Amino acid sequence: MFKSLFKKPPILNYHTILDFKSPETLKNIITRSDKEIGGYSSTKFIHDPIEKCGKFIGELNLDLPKDNPDVTRSGYAMFRTKDQPQSLFNTSFWDWSRFSSLVMRVKGDRRKYLINLQANTPMITDLYQHRLFLNDPGNWETVVIPLDDFVVTNWGVIQDQSELNKSEIKTFGVGLLDKTYGPFELAIDWVKVMNDEELKNYTEIKKSEKEEQTEHSAFPASNYPEPKATVF
Repeated sequence: MFKSLFKKPPILNYHTILDFKSPETLKNIITRSDKEIGGYSSTKFIHDPIEKCGKFIGELNLDLPKDNPDVTRSGYAMFRTKDQPQSLFNTSFWDWSRFSSLVMRVKGDRRKYLINLQANTPMITDLYQHRLFLNDPGNWETVVIPLDDFVVTNWGVIQDQSELNKSEIKTFGVGLLDKTYGPFELAIDWVKVMNDEELKNYTEIKKSEKEEQTEHSAFPASNYPEPKATVF
């Protein structure tokens, strides 16, 4: 009896950061845009009840604020998770030290999105970033990015590189500032971190499913080139 009370929880090979099958997940999302500095971009994050996913949507506008001459660049939109809840003595973090890759199930357009990770660093404006490369815009796909491939930046400027502190991750988010006017839409099913074993198992399952679909399809497989970080 007492052994069961103090039994350690199983160590998982993955951790789910976001899963948008439920609209409740939206409570953990914050959106921001250049409207904060007087710009004209718009953005919101919604739940699609039909596809059961989250959607980061809006329109980017690069026009400069009329009443703020100090602003020389505009045109950005982003979302991120809320800060981790604070305990009595300190701030809580995600511990990703046993994971190797960030994995996302997404359906995007041809815009150039950036994935943003905020870790516990001396400079609170530091972000670890990586491009969200999409293999097949307009269709669902799984994107895998090694955590070691993220680059530290500060206000968009690449800094002297320091290793991502995977044991103290504050937030996850996605931003858009590709200097292009117009609408955007990025659908997200889920976001996870995985270790190598889980990633291998997941990849084999998905490739097997894809091969079965191809065998029963009258259409050839996609001829899109395989970009960095997208594996299937």
